[in-house]
Amino acid sequence: MASGVGILDECLRAYEEVKMGHRWLYVIYKVSENLQICVEERGGHGECSSIVSWCLSENLQICVEERGGHDKTYHDFVNTLKEAEKLKQCRYAIFDVRFMQGDIPQEKLAFFLWSPDTASIRQKMLYASSKQALRNNMRGIQAEIQCCDDTDLAMSNVLERCMRKYT
Repeated sequence: MASGVGILDECLRAYEEVKMGHRWLYVIYKVSENLQICVEERGGHGECSSIVSWCLSENLQICVEERGGHDKTYHDFVNTLKEAEKLKQCRYAIFDVRFMQGDIPQEKLAFFLWSPDTASIRQKMLYASSKQALRNNMRGIQAEIQCCDDTDLAMSNVLERCMRKYT
């Protein structure tokens, strides 16, 4: 944990809800204004409710920003990341990618580091140095995707990465 940022239990619970329970299509994590990573929105199976960050300012912690339910799409996921880009901020995310490989349905958990070109150097460094602490607690991730622009976020790029055995 080179950056000194901790991880709230809520982050790992949200991850397990995607991995084991398939409750969410995606979860987005952020570093809050006071250097905390927090969850923003939750939605699942037709429900969607906003969650206010409940991190303490004296603690540097990762928390959930948004949970997207199965009523959401990859387009919704990308739009949320693009909103962060407008704020010149980075994000972490997991997405339950489902696709067909030949005639066989596939499902892969992808971990994203969204680090847009517009993000500040401070944001990029904080997210890069905190990523492994979060990632190490997420067993079962099958693809890791670092995105800096729209090309990186394109579903074709994500599918290419997910079709590999492990990326």
